[in-house]
Amino acid sequence: MSEHRRVRLHPWRILLLLVGIAALAAMVAAVMLTRSFPEPEWVEAPPHPTTIYESEDPAGVPVVSPFHLETQPMESLLLVNFEGDPDRIYHGLEPQAFDDGVHGKGLLVIGWRVDGRVDVFHDPALRLDPTMYGITGQGLHEMVPRDFGDAQLELGAGGAQADFDFLDLEGRRIRLVVRETDPRPRRPFSLLAPMGVAAADPPALPLVYVKDFYFVRRAGSEIRIEFEGRSHESDAIPLILDGTRMHFVRYSSRPFVSFWNPSLNPRARILAAEAQTLRDPGRREADGVQYDLAPNGSFQEIRRMRRREGDQEVTVEFEPAMPQLLAMRDGADVAGAFRIATEPSAGFVTGTWRVVREGEDLRIQVTPSGGWTPGEAPPMARLLFRVVSMFRAWPTTYVWTATLQRPEPGADVGSDLPLVAEWERLEGSLK
Repeated sequence: MSEHRRVRLHPWRILLLLVGIAALAAMVAAVMLTRSFPEPEWVEAPPHPTTIYESEDPAGVPVVSPFHLETQPMESLLLVNFEGDPDRIYHGLEPQAFDDGVHGKGLLVIGWRVDGRVDVFHDPALRLDPTMYGITGQGLHEMVPRDFGDAQLELGAGGAQADFDFLDLEGRRIRLVVRETDPRPRRPFSLLAPMGVAAADPPALPLVYVKDFYFVRRAGSEIRIEFEGRSHESDAIPLILDGTRMHFVRYSSRPFVSFWNPSLNPRARILAAEAQTLRDPGRREADGVQYDLAPNGSFQEIRRMRRREGDQEVTVEFEPAMPQLLAMRDGADVAGAFRIATEPSAGFVTGTWRVVREGEDLRIQVTPSGGWTPGEAPPMARLLFRVVSMFRAWPTTYVWTATLQRPEPGADVGSDLPLVAEWERLEGSLK
């Protein structure tokens, strides 16, 4: 009979084995959490069956778009949080710089209030639309002019340089200084800022792309946040980029701000045939937005819409193409997907759409149910996007509903049609 030998592991060997298993598990977790995000699947769908339309001849039926894109030029922005050491009124400051034909040239500072609303302090020469700040936090509290004097906001390859000295609504002196001196190279990236995460009554879907985005390094940096002489500490973040630790102070030297379907004065635009050209018959234009149309039999459907601001552009693409709404028959019910993008490095927002004709009403719903998929970013940024789900999930809490009433036959519709539309936050929205 053979003998079986019992192998005994000494305690130190068991300890080494457990440490090795834990280290291996940590390595696997790190690889999984910092891996790149795959581009969302975008499947080309067949066109809608033409049976969704009332007749085979859409002659005299205009092509309309219930959608719109607005853009807001901006030169640069800096975000400074001190929620861990807040002032009694503010827990964040956000300087911005403008130099364009819409706003003029100048600076402003958004004061993020502890009650969730915002105050906007701005150069008197700037031309600003207060409704555009309804998307920030719980909405606009006050917008007041301020003379910033020799204030500075310079962002670039050498880091962030900022210096602001002004009075708040109570006449208290606010001093904000950010100075970076670390000369090591920086590798900025792009992302969609979660600006809409706190909006209770959103006036639009905010697409705030922060390109050439980076954090302020701890090494070689000076940060001063003072309210009436009392200093506050900026928030910390356990993030390492390019081999160095960072403050939770971040900036973008190439932001691109756009809004999809603003709720202020909503209307459906007529995509007039006069905007066609012989060279590009599938291109239309309305209120600064370019539309690419796709033929479906005798009908013209919206394949994509886009808006350009300087050298930047945002595009909304529909798959399958959005039907020729006013030609749809009663009871028709169609659905599809959409994708919003600016440049690949800034990622994609995806979702679904649906159109139903009920009597003389066309009911439209858009839901960014796919959220935001990041583009290429450093491993630690990818880890941040995965661990803090707010970055990717906030668009999924938005839904847009609209009702477009068909005009009377033979009615002079002019250049647009009335539209009842609004954005809402879904129950259980992110906090």
